[in-house]
Amino acid sequence: MIRRIAGACVAVAAAAALTVAGGATAHADQGWIGECHPQQYGGWCDGNGPDWQYRGFVKCAAQSSGSKPYYGQFRWAGDTRGSYARCTLGTSYKSGGVEVYYKGVLKATHP
Repeated sequence: MIRRIAGACVAVAAAAALTVAGGATAHADQGWIGECHPQQYGGWCDGNGPDWQYRGFVKCAAQSSGSKPYYGQFRWAGDTRGSYARCTLGTSYKSGGVEVYYKGVLKATHP
């Protein structure tokens, strides 16, 4: 019985592995990143942290200084509260979405 359960756990862990940008492989014990749901001022990503995280961003235009990014707080993958940012007074929205990080390193941007 113990061997059978251990074998099932290994099979589940192997099935949970996925390949991400740059050829890195993430395993179940490190968490995983799923589909991201970008919105105008941020969004959220499916998955499981803590190694995988995301944060919302927005790029805002100021008449005199061009474009400037603003960021929401970091959230673990799978936290559906989302992460959102906003433009400051005197700026206007240009674009926004979600950035994905693995162990603190930017891996993808979803506008």
